[in-house]
Amino acid sequence: MKRLQSICTLFACLWLCAISAQSDQVFQSKTPDWVTPIQAKLSSEKKELDNSPFLYLLVDAQFNLIEEKAYRHLAFKILNNDGVQEMSDFTIEFDPDYQSLFLHKINIYRDDQVIDQLDLNRIKTVQRETNLERHLYDGSLSALFNLTDVRVGDIIEYSYTRKGFNPVHNGIFSTEEYLEYSLPVVNIHGRYLVPKNKDFEIKFFNGTDKPEITEHPNYTEYVIKNNNPKTTVYDSNTPVWYDASKSYQVSQFTSWNDVAKNYNQYYQISVSDRKWLRAKAKEIIEADTVFDDPIVPLTRFVQDKIRYLGFENGLSSHKPSNPKEIFNRRYGDCKDKSFLLSELLKAYNIDAHPILVNSTFGNTVNKDLPSPNSFDHCIVQYHRFNKDYFIDPTINNQGGNAEAIFAPDYGYGLILDEGTTTLTKFEKPDYGKTNITETFIIDSIGGPTRLRVETVYSGYKADITRAEFNGNGISSIQKSYLDFYSLAYADIEVSEELYFKDERDQKNTFTVYEEYRIPNHWTEMPDDPSQIYSEYYALAIDNFMFPQKTAKRKSPYYINESTNIDYNIVIFTPEKWEVNTEYYKSDNPYFEYTYQSKYSNARIDITHKYKALSDHVPAKDYSEFLKAHEKASENISYYLTYNKSLAESYANNDDSDLSWFALFLFLVVFTGVGFLCRLIYTNYDIPSKAHPDDHRPIGGWLILIAIGLCLSPLLTLSPMINNEYFTSDYLLLWSNGNKALVGLVFFEILFNAISLAFNIFILIIFFKRRTIAPRLIIAFYVFNFIGVSLDTLAASFIPSVYATAPGPDLYKEVFKSLIACIIWIPYFIYSERVKDTFVNTYKKKNTEKGNAENMNFLENKPSV
Repeated sequence: MKRLQSICTLFACLWLCAISAQSDQVFQSKTPDWVTPIQAKLSSEKKELDNSPFLYLLVDAQFNLIEEKAYRHLAFKILNNDGVQEMSDFTIEFDPDYQSLFLHKINIYRDDQVIDQLDLNRIKTVQRETNLERHLYDGSLSALFNLTDVRVGDIIEYSYTRKGFNPVHNGIFSTEEYLEYSLPVVNIHGRYLVPKNKDFEIKFFNGTDKPEITEHPNYTEYVIKNNNPKTTVYDSNTPVWYDASKSYQVSQFTSWNDVAKNYNQYYQISVSDRKWLRAKAKEIIEADTVFDDPIVPLTRFVQDKIRYLGFENGLSSHKPSNPKEIFNRRYGDCKDKSFLLSELLKAYNIDAHPILVNSTFGNTVNKDLPSPNSFDHCIVQYHRFNKDYFIDPTINNQGGNAEAIFAPDYGYGLILDEGTTTLTKFEKPDYGKTNITETFIIDSIGGPTRLRVETVYSGYKADITRAEFNGNGISSIQKSYLDFYSLAYADIEVSEELYFKDERDQKNTFTVYEEYRIPNHWTEMPDDPSQIYSEYYALAIDNFMFPQKTAKRKSPYYINESTNIDYNIVIFTPEKWEVNTEYYKSDNPYFEYTYQSKYSNARIDITHKYKALSDHVPAKDYSEFLKAHEKASENISYYLTYNKSLAESYANNDDSDLSWFALFLFLVVFTGVGFLCRLIYTNYDIPSKAHPDDHRPIGGWLILIAIGLCLSPLLTLSPMINNEYFTSDYLLLWSNGNKALVGLVFFEILFNAISLAFNIFILIIFFKRRTIAPRLIIAFYVFNFIGVSLDTLAASFIPSVYATAPGPDLYKEVFKSLIACIIWIPYFIYSERVKDTFVNTYKKKNTEKGNAENMNFLENKPSV
């Protein structure tokens, strides 16, 4: 314990010494002579009505490029208690490696009083690392000011100068300043003193302002101001890259080649170091037993074995450490890791370079003036097979082969090479997919339900899931997954602990398996206790189905363009279930959603597919985007309902599986049509047109007709039996409200009964070669075409019949029937073979039979 106290005491002493040393770099001085004094307006009633916590009265920034000094002057008025809390202390940051801080004034104006609060003894200079959670140590100091006795209505004004520009830029200046803010401001002023004959360019954004330019003997003065800036208001969920405020950039870099050459000089190593790295790269490759390609093992070494930690102060803000040093100490920031990986790849003759990118505003970098300020990140670019590839060495746990390693869409980047002249455009990456299959097993109606979940992540999705599992324990992940499913199923419980399968190499998939039990999955209907229901909710796409609503949106709406989910729900029921087959597809340019449900053999399959097609929605299209989601969200819940009373009544009926009504209807129609055919058989005749010597037996193409007519009754009965037209299941559809489908079933029963009776009749007259056969066969073909067409047309208007929108398969039977009509109807009309085959009449046969009986009577009559 005493040892711990000693260590803490030593640490405190060292910290106080650091503060004391750092305070030596903060000075007090008057406002420099080169600064143009700007007076802050002490009030602005119009701006104060905005009801903000405070009001900026002046934002003044002046830069002396000759002496490398930056002057800041700010004044603001406290408007309420929140403003007192927020603005009574502030910090000024500076880098002690190359900067000194000079304070000019810190005043509080109250009524007619001027309260001077500039006291160096009250200033705390501390090492304040705001990026440590990102493993970045930038080395900057923060001069901390804590004002006393601040009240509502006070005006606070302070000014300071930072002396010294970062030497890593070699005296080339660039910056970006705003002319509008998201908080109310009264006056914004900017001023630049540029040495004569030095390049200096200004570019304005979201406006066409022009600077005031004044030529002096040794320098040129540029003044940019906005005396009445508007307050920029952003809607919720606006993309981070969207910037609607007026701003401007200044830069002394004349081209992107100047920027690339200026910083490429820091990415050079000696011949001996390169030789040393080549030997280390060989060791890494030889230790790998999976990949023949050196890119993957070298990438994984830098990503997974070199931890991410950066020191960003002074030259280190843009200059990396030596790759040999990085390799040995096993840590580095993005520049360090990219430099190391580039050199390791070069050891295997792979053309690789560090490339500067912007992790937030990458898609707008091409509009910027050439400047290092456009970038905040560094990755690796390599050229292979006539194509550019990119690797982010700060991402770990990545899988797949060299060409499949995921790199984010950074928009544009600057390759650090002497020959670079333009920015490099990134291609849209493949973010991979999440494929979820939830299998619900219902052992008994009203009882508990078993749930098995298989989630397959691929590509980028596999990378981030692998990182999640490597960074957290299974128990913690299981708890978060259980909490997730409890949002839809309150009493869900784990039945088997989750496990995973990681196929990192080649396929790059990560599969998670889960098993749960839902004890009380069935619930009684509030208005009808005899009915119970269970719900199946597409929980994984819930967040995407309900976008944030904004009235009269003016900013674009952010979309996570990596969203790509196939969501499958499989339900196994303990008995037959009548399910409406459904299909829906959204029609929106910013997302793709399809929904489908179908049933087969006590299994219900429900599929949701959701994919983002953009990274944002323009404000003008936001209303339609909302409407499309409202329509799509109607499918997010699926319900199974069960009528206990009806089920009991069917259970008590031994013959419940047979629909006597459907069977009776079929037999009545079949008998009635058979009777009608009998009348036609005995009362309808056509004289034969064939010569008595030209009578022929059934042959030629008529053989095909004979085969078809013989098979036709079997083809008619088979689907009726397989589809269980004569069971009571279809009657349940009527009680469930699907009367259209029941009507279609009864139409098909009627049609098939007529067709079967007529078919048998046609067979009889065909083989008896009756003269009426050709006409009745033509009528049979026409009747069949009309019936199939009507049936298909009716089915196409009932969404529960087909799982997809009407397509070629739906009309296949109609097409076949039409082809049969086109081929065989002309044949029966014009064929001589038909005329010579079908020559018998019913009356002729009866007459011949009577004559034969008379002849037998005369022959047997006794002679007189």
